[in-house]
Amino acid sequence: MAKKGKIKISKVKRNNHTTNKMRKQGTLKLQRHRSKLQKQKQPSQAPEVEYSSESESGSGEEWADMLDEDEQQYIMKRLASQPQLLSNVPEKEQVQRSKKRKREDKGKVPKNQQHNSDSGAETDEDSDSEIEEKYEKELAERPSKRMRPLLPIKTKHGLQERAEECEDTESEKEEEEIEMETSKDEEEPQDSESDSGMEGTAEENEAGDGEEISTVQLLAARRDKLQHDKLRIGALCSSLLESPEKKLKNFFPILYLMEERLKDNTLNLHSVRKLATLSAYEVFKDILPDYQIRHQDYSNIKLKKDTLALYKYEKELLEFYKRYLQRLEKAATVLRRKKGDTRKLDESTLSLALVSLRCMCGVLEARPQFNYATNIAQSVVPYLDCPEEQAREIVTECCRNVFNEDKKGEITLAIVRLINQLVKRRGERLHPSALDCLLSLKIRDIDMDAEADIQHKKKQEAKHKKRIVNLSKKEKKRAKKLKEVERELLETEAQENELARRKQLTEVTKTVFHIYFRLLKHAPRSKLLAAALNGLARFTHVINMEYYSDLVAILSRLVGDELVGPRERLLCVRTVLGVLAGAGDALNVDPAKFHAHLYASAAAQHAGASQGEARIILEAVTQVCARARRVSPAVLQAFAKRLTTMAVQLQHHGALASLALVHQLAQQSKAVSILLDPDTESGSGRFAPLLESPEHCNAHDARLHELCTLRGHYHPVVRQHAAALLQGTSVPELNKLSPVQIYDEYDGSQMAFKPAIPPPKRGDKPKAKHNNHGHTWAQSDLKTLCENVENNVEMVIKKNR
Repeated sequence: MAKKGKIKISKVKRNNHTTNKMRKQGTLKLQRHRSKLQKQKQPSQAPEVEYSSESESGSGEEWADMLDEDEQQYIMKRLASQPQLLSNVPEKEQVQRSKKRKREDKGKVPKNQQHNSDSGAETDEDSDSEIEEKYEKELAERPSKRMRPLLPIKTKHGLQERAEECEDTESEKEEEEIEMETSKDEEEPQDSESDSGMEGTAEENEAGDGEEISTVQLLAARRDKLQHDKLRIGALCSSLLESPEKKLKNFFPILYLMEERLKDNTLNLHSVRKLATLSAYEVFKDILPDYQIRHQDYSNIKLKKDTLALYKYEKELLEFYKRYLQRLEKAATVLRRKKGDTRKLDESTLSLALVSLRCMCGVLEARPQFNYATNIAQSVVPYLDCPEEQAREIVTECCRNVFNEDKKGEITLAIVRLINQLVKRRGERLHPSALDCLLSLKIRDIDMDAEADIQHKKKQEAKHKKRIVNLSKKEKKRAKKLKEVERELLETEAQENELARRKQLTEVTKTVFHIYFRLLKHAPRSKLLAAALNGLARFTHVINMEYYSDLVAILSRLVGDELVGPRERLLCVRTVLGVLAGAGDALNVDPAKFHAHLYASAAAQHAGASQGEARIILEAVTQVCARARRVSPAVLQAFAKRLTTMAVQLQHHGALASLALVHQLAQQSKAVSILLDPDTESGSGRFAPLLESPEHCNAHDARLHELCTLRGHYHPVVRQHAAALLQGTSVPELNKLSPVQIYDEYDGSQMAFKPAIPPPKRGDKPKAKHNNHGHTWAQSDLKTLCENVENNVEMVIKKNR
């Protein structure tokens, strides 16, 4: 039977078929037109040698001759185990090599098989060409897969290399999108720079495989790369700030430089990542609007050209801002360790994480009303419990600034609710400094009762006017329309709504006191008790009267608990005295227990470890002075005597604050002013300084002799204030400040002495030292008095003899 095959056609027709097919596929490259043009332009020169498979094969043979047999075997073994190494070879070269091999195989056919007919040969060639075309189509349609090398395994035949297919991750796909976008932007010269930089790194890697690189060379390469990236980031940011609408795509390379790994799978420098992070932060802080961008669908609406351009710009800006925040959150995540993770972070990684956290907090401070503000707060607030102290300080300062600058109260309420969730989740394990930011809330600056009274008076006056003036129907309609117009004008002027603001403030207040009362109930002996008591003492005027009696009962129980620390018990006393000073008439509470604990604790204060507790005692005694008319004179005299005793033992700022309080008590009570006069005699008995009860220590028999000692103090203002108190006057500079303000103003912990000590003059000579080593008198009056007494005694003895 005859073999079935294709119809025999001529060689010219077959060439035309292949040419047309290659022209449709776009793989046809005609060389004849180029050669004709070259001949026309350069008739005298010899024609150029075109690229062919034969020339390549010659170069390949020369390359093979240069290698040893062992090297050739190693290369063939690697190619057999990992065929993906040939993926970089062009398809055209592979096809030409395959055709050449087939021609060589045809040449090696035995002679007894050469008598086949021409038709059979042609049909075999047609079938081979169809198979090749089909294989090329399958390769073109097959998706490119990446191979990831695995560790080799040991078999009987030796080590066997392994590899597996891996899919593209989201970060790699995002990098490919970035590369596509940067390649489309032909106006920017930075693309060529980035390509050259990548080629340089690849050459360095290749050189590193063959040669050893010294440390000096590595440092020089790092310096050059850092300088190149600095210039590139600066150029991108400057052009972006000049015209954000046109150069918004400059964020692509900036965000790319924030990545941990680059395109060639090399680690990015931490310095470059920090520079890109800070530069993007400054740019966003300048170009982000103060309003919130709303997502709306304008696909079915015809817009003006300018409106459409603005909509596209805002959409792209929001997308870049989202990517930037995601990178910041990823870089700062290393600070949030899991339970049991005790690994120490590298200095560079820690520095980059702190920079990213600082940028997130800075964006939240600069644009608290912009999009993703709540998301930033959710990412930032958990760092209040971070083991790194710098991270806690950054977030605490951010929350304080947001609380002070927020006018609407929305972001403040969101942050306070997140802190409440953190307290619920962590409980006693929460760091005590996590609640310090709540002390900066504006609850203290607002008196709700006074504002409610004002609003009530306005309503009563409006009703009274309506009763006096009888308006007609037309006038009422006109007045109603005027009110609507005024309301619309207020909305256009962007004035905040008082009702909405009051509602936000009420929710903030409820949440804050919910946090404090939760800690008093569930963690009364933890380190968080001090933070809760500080907050309660600061916001006592906002607490509802119904909770005062319960709060005083809880704090009274904590004062008597010996397991509670001494500082926490002092805070309890200060909080109770603050509550009594604000609403003492409405509460029937005997403060004798709290006065006794405060009086006993003040005796243990000195300039050493307990110096920090002196401020709490001064604040508590200030609350006692606020209700001096309701306190017995004996208690006021006991506190005045104890304050002068503290002034001798404390540093200069504590001594000044104590003397200011004594002066305040002397002005409010005549019983205290009597203690300043050493000649008067009042009462009977003896002063008992070690007795804990201030009412029964007989302070009326004491005198403030410590003021004489303070006249020789090392601080000039203390000397001046002590002398003024003995004379019944005061220092004018200190009258304008409260005792707590004086304590903070003259604090020398920051290595600042107030007033400043003048430097010595050049012409001054050092004082001569005393040669006599005998006793010297501090006061000449006392010396004369002693001499007179001695002379009188001697005279009496002589007379008796």
